[in-house]
Amino acid sequence: MRVTVVGVSEVPQEIEVPDGTQFLNVEPAIRALRDQGIGTAVLTCLSEEPLTYQVLPSDGFVSSDLAPWTKPEWYDEALPWIAEQVEATGPWTQVRSWGLSNVLRIPTIDGDVYFKAIAHSTTIKPTRPDPLPLLFAHEPLFLQKASEDHPGGVPAPLAIDSQRAWMLLPDLGTPLAAETDVDVWIDFVRRHARLQRSYVNHPERLLEMTCADRRLAVLDAELERVLGPTPATERLEPHERARLPIRAKQLREAITELSSIGLPETLLHGDLHPGNVAVRDGQVLAFDWTDASWSHPFLDLVTFIEEERSPLSADPRVLDAYLSEWEEYATPTDLRHALDLATQLGALHQTMTYAHLLDHVTGPSKASMLRGGVWWLRQLLKP
Repeated sequence: MRVTVVGVSEVPQEIEVPDGTQFLNVEPAIRALRDQGIGTAVLTCLSEEPLTYQVLPSDGFVSSDLAPWTKPEWYDEALPWIAEQVEATGPWTQVRSWGLSNVLRIPTIDGDVYFKAIAHSTTIKPTRPDPLPLLFAHEPLFLQKASEDHPGGVPAPLAIDSQRAWMLLPDLGTPLAAETDVDVWIDFVRRHARLQRSYVNHPERLLEMTCADRRLAVLDAELERVLGPTPATERLEPHERARLPIRAKQLREAITELSSIGLPETLLHGDLHPGNVAVRDGQVLAFDWTDASWSHPFLDLVTFIEEERSPLSADPRVLDAYLSEWEEYATPTDLRHALDLATQLGALHQTMTYAHLLDHVTGPSKASMLRGGVWWLRQLLKP
């Protein structure tokens, strides 16, 4: 597919990238430009269709995006900071960039290191005066504190800048989604459940780690607003919107029923899917903890189970292994029922996430968040 690039010369330039490349996965465009002898970085995506990027140096360009990394001068601060922390053995490459994060890969003598800058309430401004709060955790601080609590349980940053929400991470390996050994999947879900259980009696630590309070009671309180008139619900078909009031009543009943089972609310990853888990040298770690919160632990399974793309995520042996870690709180039958209820409420949790994100992104990133919110709403409405 053809991509238009503006900013490296007075004339827009076209490059070729693989078909289906998503706007936020910028590495194919960066590589295509590097093949032409142009070292650069994407500042912002101007358009998804046709895909158009604004890149460095872009002298005089003023970005309408909110993220600091969309400004050329941002690299004058970020690159020296990286150089202070690690010694590169080659040029850095931009991997991913959009309204929520910017990721660079730096080769070093000890392997690749990844730099990540995140959108957080301390680093970006909302798009309107009365925004919904951004529900993101401060991922660098979260990982620093969680890795101190549980060495080897989460990725440990090589360095962080808490004020600017930057961090450096080692290469964590290959995605769990590519793993064919069911024992590796079982090992991961057991470890994840144990990590969640370790914070059961420590809600104050979760809040100190910048996790958002997203317990079932909070979800209940937000239910009418999330399913009421919003940019996402307005994009549903009329017959779909007509079903929302009865669905809201059913979801409120599901919240009450799930609460009654007695499982404790604790650490939730919030975006736990097989592409956000990496395997390296026998170690399996979840990454991308921006959605970390204090909530019902089983809500993580709604994103983890990807039956079509990753069949092992729905393997009964994997799910049974996860549920077995919670048997001190409920019977196997009640745990299975809790999982069924959490599947519905996990979709509501995700709908709420996307609704809040809309006030903190612009352009293609905002359009992507809106599509995501509509998709989760339709999951909620499935029979």
